Amino acid sequence: MLSHKTNESQEDYLECIFLITQKKGFCRSIDVANKLEVTKASVSVAVSKLQANGYLRVDEDHMLRLTDSGERLARKVYDKHKTLKEILVKAGVGPERAELEACRMEHVISDDSVSKLKATINK
Repeated sequence: MLSHKTNESQEDYLECIFLITQKKGFCRSIDVANKLEVTKASVSVAVSKLQANGYLRVDEDHMLRLTDSGERLARKVYDKHKTLKEILVKAGVGPERAELEACRMEHVISDDSVSKLKATINK
């Protein structure tokens, strides 16, 4: 398992690549730039860092492909996001605000806390 520490931005990129790939079956840098509303240059820098950390590769057709460890991390971040958004909506927070706040919270909450929150809402 990789021991590289990721930051919020890298996790956002991984989650974005994961979601685009799930939806379209592939992901290009331009797709990420459009989704995250960033420049292609910003995506290029992020892709380089994610490749260096072993989370991503770019194939011969310039498609972004998550490695196994990249996909595991992306799924974990996305799972946190979904769980937190669900909890916020159930608590009465509007869906748009819940989406924005879940995106911020997913980066700082521990796996253990998310597990306990899931257990609580599933009772």
